[in-house]
Amino acid sequence: MRRRLFTALAPVYLSVFLFVAGNSALTVLIPVHLARNGHLSTAAIGLVVGAFGLSSLVARLPVGLAYTARRGNAFLVAGAVLNAAAYALLPVVHGAPLFALLMALNGIGWSIATTAQLALLVARPPGGVSTAAAMGWFSGATGLGNMAAGVLGGFIADQIGLGPTFYVLAVTPLVGALLMVRTSQVLEQPAEEAERPSWRLLGQMPLALWAGVLVMFFINGINALQNTFYPVLAVAAGLSLTQIGAASSLRSWASSSSRFGSGPLFQRFDPAGLTLPLIVLGTLATVAIPSVIDSFLLQIPLFLFTGLSRGLLRVTGSADAFDAVGDRGHGLTSALLYGGLDLGKIVLPVVGGVVAHAWSIATMLRVVPIGLLLLYLALALPARRRAAINAV
Repeated sequence: MRRRLFTALAPVYLSVFLFVAGNSALTVLIPVHLARNGHLSTAAIGLVVGAFGLSSLVARLPVGLAYTARRGNAFLVAGAVLNAAAYALLPVVHGAPLFALLMALNGIGWSIATTAQLALLVARPPGGVSTAAAMGWFSGATGLGNMAAGVLGGFIADQIGLGPTFYVLAVTPLVGALLMVRTSQVLEQPAEEAERPSWRLLGQMPLALWAGVLVMFFINGINALQNTFYPVLAVAAGLSLTQIGAASSLRSWASSSSRFGSGPLFQRFDPAGLTLPLIVLGTLATVAIPSVIDSFLLQIPLFLFTGLSRGLLRVTGSADAFDAVGDRGHGLTSALLYGGLDLGKIVLPVVGGVVAHAWSIATMLRVVPIGLLLLYLALALPARRRAAINAV
């Protein structure tokens, strides 16, 4: 039984790993390439790199609306081809506009491929596992890809040079797409009209889906706030850069390790009801940081709690959203969840900066997470009541 389950899971999650590892390795190497071989200024590098995130975010909703189960494999392959083309063309183009164009192309390809990949995964989970278990394995593969990317990309570049490394990385999305296409089974829809692209579908999505999107916004937003402002607060309190880096690493370790364990965990236990306690845990841990900023030892459990919250919420929030929409709207749900992650990373540092400028970083770290918790409650509680009524 375990061998059959592993046989079903391995190709799919290897596909996830390859997409994430290849793209994350690129993000490590591209600034070096732009500075060393492209001779771009730091301002130009920032604009070029930013083109990826902007194009990816802009493409999410149209891709989600255009997606259907029958188009899933085609979308995945198309996105992988765009990614591979962007990777492979990097060594041969020159000038900031062309570099930015390639980054935008990569962002669009990433948006198409990852939206389709997640939607296909949930439509027919490998091995017949539950949605939560499938999301657990997915998050674990994503975390492993991010962890391996820096070492993988850096090591290859040191051995063969930056240019050839981009050609090697171009293979990863193509192999990832091939693995997914060969092992995924397209979910037949009751009727083609059930997933016909329409902007009206946005208004028909249940509140529980939007609560899931808000969870994604929360986890990436809190992570971005801590990454951006905690070092400034900690240095002012007398902590060393080693301690600050260790705190960040502890959070990442807790997030990654909880993701790795969530697949088999949620294969045995129902994750329903865990989302709100995990949000409260992440909120309170973040709010408490300014109160113990002088003590690195007291901050250790807080960063472990925020990492645990982030890792498991990535699973439970997504599972809640997909379970709420049922057998339709997988593409749009996938796009909205990824969009929530993107917006959290972009918006929360700006909001945090404004609040910190008006009061202080310590006040901001206490106020903004509480505001996010209240916003989630305002959306999640009516969603739960509506779900309970529909169940009756």
